[in-house]
Amino acid sequence: MSEREQAEKPEKNEQAEKTAEAAEATTELDRAGSTERRPPVEATAPRPATSERPEQPRLRDVGGTLADYLRGRAAVVAGLARRHRGVAVALALVACVVVALLGVALFRALEVPNGATVEADARAALTAPDYTAGTYGTDTTLVAQDVDVRSVRRAETAPEGAAAQFGAAGYATADVVVGYAGQSVRADQGATLSYALVDGAWQLVPGVSNEGVTWYATAGVDQDKVLSNTHLLLARADEESPAEPALEELYANAAVSVESETFDEDAQTDTLEIVCTRSESFETYECRLTVTFSFSQTNGQWSVSGIEASDSARERNLDALLGTWTGAFQSQQTEGGKCLAAREGGLSVEVLGASVGEEAVTLSGYVSGVAHYHANPGDDAASCEGDVAFEEVQFTARLVSDDGSLVFLADLPEDVGGTSTLTLRFGSEDDPGAASAEVVTTYVYDDAILFIPYERTATFADSFTLQRAE
Repeated sequence: MSEREQAEKPEKNEQAEKTAEAAEATTELDRAGSTERRPPVEATAPRPATSERPEQPRLRDVGGTLADYLRGRAAVVAGLARRHRGVAVALALVACVVVALLGVALFRALEVPNGATVEADARAALTAPDYTAGTYGTDTTLVAQDVDVRSVRRAETAPEGAAAQFGAAGYATADVVVGYAGQSVRADQGATLSYALVDGAWQLVPGVSNEGVTWYATAGVDQDKVLSNTHLLLARADEESPAEPALEELYANAAVSVESETFDEDAQTDTLEIVCTRSESFETYECRLTVTFSFSQTNGQWSVSGIEASDSARERNLDALLGTWTGAFQSQQTEGGKCLAAREGGLSVEVLGASVGEEAVTLSGYVSGVAHYHANPGDDAASCEGDVAFEEVQFTARLVSDDGSLVFLADLPEDVGGTSTLTLRFGSEDDPGAASAEVVTTYVYDDAILFIPYERTATFADSFTLQRAE
């Protein structure tokens, strides 16, 4: 008997045994069926009502049948696996290899440059944006601080704007934001980096795409720059509220200082209280500017967004004139002989108040001196009959000129012998700190020529230099 016949003989025997078992089962079933008795079917038996549905198979029975079927299939598969164990193991190994290869392929298809690589490349490839502080900002140098890798995406072709790389197996793009910081300012530079996968390694493709810069203020304006450009602020205040004199001219040589500052980082605003003071020998001006600066996140510069000048910015302050002044006699102007009685009597002026209004600027106080209620002497005289000393005569002097000096004129109360006027002058073109006074006495009297009476007037103008009393 050949080897093939020997191999086929057990299978034939096994097939014969299965056929015999099936036949025996059939015979037993026939015997059991021959003893079964069924009742006769009556033709007149009632039928189910048409409105009633036939009973449906239960879901539990269907599930059980399906479960039995699956268990049967599993048993068959298990039997095949037992009989063909070597083949099953080989197929399992092949499946594992296929899954592994698919995993590697999927990994490579989704692989992108890691965050550390992108961050390092961004620091090396990007440079700090150009920064111009402008009129009010702080000049500073920007230094890279941090890198925020926003996203990294895989691409099969070279990104737009990037040249294709020889031998590249894939491409990727990375969106980053590099933060640069300097004194009082920060810049966030957005950019897109392109990569090519060459020989299993990611290489940065030349040509970084800048996506723009966003600026952010971390501190307020440069106060030194603001003070050096106060004239621009005054001109802006003149535009907001035109009036005379112009603030830019009035405070051209004023002293300026920053009194307070409020920096709002959330609102990106900075508010300064600036005091401009124009001080002269006998008058001062003070202008308080409230200036709000706003920071532009587009160009990184501060600009004026609001300005307001104090209501009293154009008003004189005459407090420097208050106090007691003593006058030393200098000269007398008259027609005819002079009377020098004022040389001994001198002059005293006490300024008690100053008023600055829209209609007038005035000084008020008391004056003491000598009045000449007589005619001109034939020759110069130390004193004359009719010289009258007046004590603490109240006066109100009105500002009549401020061209180079402050000139105030007061009419003293009329006396029985005549009238007098007081002129106060503070400052001059030659000497801004000089102060002087003039008392003019007017005396009217009767005279006669060839026995014909007529009225004559004698005028004496005594000049004094004023010094502040200690």
